[in-house]
Amino acid sequence: MAHWWQELQDYARAHYDAHDEVHGWPHVQRVLRWALALAQAEGADPDIVRAAVLFHDFPADAARADHHAAAAEHARAWLEAHGWPPERAAAVADAVRSHRFRAGPVPASPEARVLHDADKLDALGAVGVARALGHAVQHGQPFYARPSAQFTATGRPLPNEPHSAYHEYRFKLQRLPQRMTTATGRAWAQALLPRTAAFFAHLRQEVEQGPQGLAAPTDEPERLVGPLLQARGWRLAVAESCTAGLLGYRITRVAGSSAYFVGGVIAYANAVKQQVLGVPAAVLAVHGAVSEPTVRFMAQGARRVTGAEVALSISGIAGPGGGTPLKPVGTVWFGLATPAGVAARRAHFPHDREGNRQAAATFALQWLVEVLRGRAG
Repeated sequence: MAHWWQELQDYARAHYDAHDEVHGWPHVQRVLRWALALAQAEGADPDIVRAAVLFHDFPADAARADHHAAAAEHARAWLEAHGWPPERAAAVADAVRSHRFRAGPVPASPEARVLHDADKLDALGAVGVARALGHAVQHGQPFYARPSAQFTATGRPLPNEPHSAYHEYRFKLQRLPQRMTTATGRAWAQALLPRTAAFFAHLRQEVEQGPQGLAAPTDEPERLVGPLLQARGWRLAVAESCTAGLLGYRITRVAGSSAYFVGGVIAYANAVKQQVLGVPAAVLAVHGAVSEPTVRFMAQGARRVTGAEVALSISGIAGPGGGTPLKPVGTVWFGLATPAGVAARRAHFPHDREGNRQAAATFALQWLVEVLRGRAG
C-alpha cells in the first residue's frame, strides 16, 4: 500500500467517530468498498476515488454548515500539503463537493459519479435500513410516523410533523436508484431497493395494523380451498399475469392438490391474453391489461381452456415501475369464474414487487375461500 494511502487513512480515522454507523468511520469503510468496485467497473481513477471517499463526510468546522464544501476544501489543502499535484487534489475536492444528495453541483467526472453512487448505495438494502433507523434515533425521531398527505405529495412536512425513518424512506431512499449517475450503481441500487422497501412496508403494516395483517399459519387460504372445492365436486384453474405462476405454486405446494387443481395459463403478454384466453383486443386497447373487463375475460378463458369449473385470474402492476396516477403501483384486478357466473374485484397493495405479488396471490385465494363458503360473491 502506498505511503500516502496509509498516512491518509490514519489521519481520517482519527477524525471520524469510530462508533457512528450513520456517518462515522464504519460508514466511510463501507462506502470505500462500494466505491472501489464501482471505480473498477466504470473506469475511474482508484486513487482519486480512495482519497475522495475518506474526505467525503469529513467533520467540518462548526461555523461552516455547508459540510461538503468545507470537506472539499480540507481535502484539497491536505493533499497539496502532502505532495499531491494541484490538479489531482482539485479532482478529489470536486468529487467531495458534488457527492451530496440535496445540495452541491452535479457530479461530472467519473470519480465524482463513483463517489456519489457509492455513498447512496450505503443508504439502501439492509445497511440502509439500519442507517435510517440509527439516524432517527440520533435526532430524537420515531422509527415510524404516518406521513401527511402534504409530505407524501411534495416532500414538505406539516408544522411539527416528525421526520421518521419511514419519512426518510418515502422522501429519499425509494428514489435513490433514479438518482444514480453510473450504470453499475443504478443496477446495484435496483437490486438493493426491494430489501429496503420490504422492511418499511412491514414496519408500516405492523405499526398500523398489528395482528390484523397476519393470518394464523393454519388459516393459509391455499390449505382451505381443496376440501371446499372437493365438497362441491369442482376443479380449479388459474390465469395469471403479474403473479406469473405464483398463484399456481401456492395452490400446488399443498399435498394432494392434483385432485382438484387442473392447471393454468401465465398470460404475461397481452398477445397471450388475446390468443389463449380470448380477451378481445378492443378490451385491452380501451381498458388496458389491468382492468375489470380484462380479468373477467381471463377467468372465463381459463375455464374454457382447462375445462375446470372454477377459475381465478389476476392482472396488476407489481412495481417498482409501470404505475400511473389512475393505476398506481400495487393496483391489482382479480376475476373469478364459477358455474354461477363471473365476478371481479380490485385491490391496492403498498409493498415492494415481491410483496405485491404475494399479497395478490393471498387475496385471490382468500376470495375463493369466501365464495366457496357462501360468504361472498
